[in-house]
Amino acid sequence: MSPPPLGVLLEFHRGPRRSQVKRDGQLIATVAEAAGEPAVIDPLSPAEAEQASCAFQGFTGHPFPTCFVCGHERPAGDGLALTPGPVEGRPGTVACLWTPTDEQASADGGIPDELVWSVLDCPGGWTCDPRTEPMVLNRMTAVISRRPVPGDPCVVVGVLRRRQGRTAVVDTALFDASGREAGRASAVWVAVPEGLPASA
Repeated sequence: MSPPPLGVLLEFHRGPRRSQVKRDGQLIATVAEAAGEPAVIDPLSPAEAEQASCAFQGFTGHPFPTCFVCGHERPAGDGLALTPGPVEGRPGTVACLWTPTDEQASADGGIPDELVWSVLDCPGGWTCDPRTEPMVLNRMTAVISRRPVPGDPCVVVGVLRRRQGRTAVVDTALFDASGREAGRASAVWVAVPEGLPASA
């Protein structure tokens, strides 16, 4: 599979059990119904998430500095610029704040699902240290229970569930400021083999 391009139309090919996303005939991703729901994560307060984000490690040595979600070398306003940092007293846990904007809302005023999926994606990768061992997303399952509202601060939490060899299994969750869950996800991340460029 190839990295998903941004700002271009992709082709969705529905299959009986597994569908495919392609561009010009090249496979980008496969889509299938999940066998179960991601695990529940305990919420954090906005203050705890803000404190964690101050320790975000990606300001220096980021393996993907132009990442749409957590990269900080994109033009202003072009990306989410999340800063998931380690949570004190919770090993393997990161958190940060995300306040969706009016510009990110769809025509009906809500935040589109694809942005929520994005927010549930990258923070999980920072439960390890991608600066020393770059990792890429391999598989992700997500459930969205409520659409965030522009202007309302949200808390993003990521938890490392297990690490085996080059593979890490992580869970993420999105909460509003009162601790109500808006969505959660489970993902498998895989370390880029040594000698292979991180951008590959």
